[in-house]
Amino acid sequence: MGMRQTTLILLECRLRDSHAGPRVPLLWRHHASEIAAALSPLELVQVAGPEEAEAAAYDAAILGFNRIVAVGGSAVVHGLVNGAMRLADGHRRRMKIGFLSLGPRSAWARAVGLPSALARRLEILAAGHTLPYDVGRVECLSPMVGAASGATVSRYFLLGAACGPLSASWDLDGLPPLRLARIAGSLVEAGGRCLTGRAPLVALEVDGTEVYRGPWALGQVLGGRRYPFLGEADPQANLTEGTLNVAWIPAATVLGMAGRALGLWLGGELFPAPSRCQGQEIRIVPLGEGAPQTIEADGVPVGYLPATVRVLPRTLPVIVESVAARVRERSRAAAELHPAALAGSLRAVGLRRMSLSLHALRRKLRRQPWAPDSR
Repeated sequence: MGMRQTTLILLECRLRDSHAGPRVPLLWRHHASEIAAALSPLELVQVAGPEEAEAAAYDAAILGFNRIVAVGGSAVVHGLVNGAMRLADGHRRRMKIGFLSLGPRSAWARAVGLPSALARRLEILAAGHTLPYDVGRVECLSPMVGAASGATVSRYFLLGAACGPLSASWDLDGLPPLRLARIAGSLVEAGGRCLTGRAPLVALEVDGTEVYRGPWALGQVLGGRRYPFLGEADPQANLTEGTLNVAWIPAATVLGMAGRALGLWLGGELFPAPSRCQGQEIRIVPLGEGAPQTIEADGVPVGYLPATVRVLPRTLPVIVESVAARVRERSRAAAELHPAALAGSLRAVGLRRMSLSLHALRRKLRRQPWAPDSR
């Protein structure tokens, strides 16, 4: 079956209850006509969780849709990525996978470099220029039958996987005050576990070498720089380099754990940074007895430890802004500068050049034969 030119929109909706049906986001109602005009022809599918989004994405690809755009948060994006990864390699590489956030830019929009203006995001999605990105694969104990059964499951992610007391980000889609309250709650919980010696114990192996053994509050395996809820978790990560960046926060002391957590969330040099390394295959093994440790991928819980994470280089075609379009947009923004601001910039450049010229003249005069320090 040939590829269809219609764009499929996977819209994340929340269920009111079993009788009322899904609740369409208010921002979608506000921008629906603008999105339809930019991406027409399109079809809309409302999904209420990662399983529905995965099934809808896979079925749409089999039916011939080649451009699928996820509108929403962790659930719909995780479902779209996993639905696309179920396709044969040749089929998947002909797809165009896009991410659209109607409010502030999501972690996925930031990861692929989409601009903040909605009109520009829609132009980029309509153009359909793609770049093959790395995808991570998590193999862990299945959550459906319980950790004690030993059954395993494989799930895919674009941005990263995380585990530990500070990693519960999958339900942090509420208002900012609610998110801040949950962040504070997770820090208090992790601190309490650290004080009482109940922090989870793990062994972390990277490419067959053990790099850490002991209690931890957070462990991340990142494909991209950003992670849901945690923000820019690793500035050095790259979605096209074929490696995974590993970061973890030990829980040996409360102050050390809290300082590294703040360093991860806030960045800068005021707080210590988490421990980091790189690799292509990461294994996380729980130590000792205790409750099963959950691992999540792109903000969605996928199973329990132990887990093995591998990278699949340049395998998912994601819609990004083309270089030519980016250059045109920057040139347009420069041309639209206020005349006074532009004149001020030119004056600053002129003064800078004059200063450099005077400095060069002084150096030249010092080298002349009549200069006192000449040789």
